[in-house]
Amino acid sequence: MTSPPGSSSGRAASVGIRNITRQRFSPALLEQLHALSNRLMREELEHFRIHAETNDVVHVFERVDTRAIVGFQFWKTIDFDLPRARAIVGGKLRVLPEYRRQALHLRSGLRFYASAQLLHPRTRFYRLSLASIFGFTSLASALSEYHLFDPHQPGPEARAIKAAFEQLARGSNYDIDPETALFLVHIFMTTETIALYPEAFFDKPAARIYARANPSYRTNGSYVGFWFRFSPSNLLALVRAIRRARRRQGYEI
Repeated sequence: MTSPPGSSSGRAASVGIRNITRQRFSPALLEQLHALSNRLMREELEHFRIHAETNDVVHVFERVDTRAIVGFQFWKTIDFDLPRARAIVGGKLRVLPEYRRQALHLRSGLRFYASAQLLHPRTRFYRLSLASIFGFTSLASALSEYHLFDPHQPGPEARAIKAAFEQLARGSNYDIDPETALFLVHIFMTTETIALYPEAFFDKPAARIYARANPSYRTNGSYVGFWFRFSPSNLLALVRAIRRARRRQGYEI
């Protein structure tokens, strides 16, 4: 077993989460985050900036010892067409491969959910996501239940979810394919990123579900939309996934 990069003891360096509000999204910060992102998923800087500035905050993942940025995730809440309900949206999850088994995205998501719930204690929250196969597999594998975006589902909840996803697409200039319900985000995987993941990753149940929904995900620049409720069972599943990641921290890149 080899030690991950940045570690001399067999354990990955400890990583903290820094919260930065939209008012503090400087050009220098966005350029720095884009440079990290572009190593993993190709995207023009202006395209990156447009999406970034639709968000409320960014959680920057930093090594505690050096303050080096090893990843990030954008967050916001949006109105939801149901009584006492809002949607939480996470965008552009990026984590350097040697740090991806630390559940940073789960820790970040629960932190943002907790802050939103404290501000709106009587509100029911949904989580909406447009995800690559990597983000989808990582998050979906930690949940007890979730749903792929289906614009044809009937009922008030389904109509609210459809409207929220359409709002997301408009805000970032994304198109929705009317036949596949995929989101054309114009973000493309690099061959180097794909090569970092073993074939076993693509055989995971969630990865197979993603591949069925988006067969050309390696080349088409499109993401799958999915959503879930912050139900007690999902919250418990997320906490358990974080605990498992902490137990194995520094191993199994």
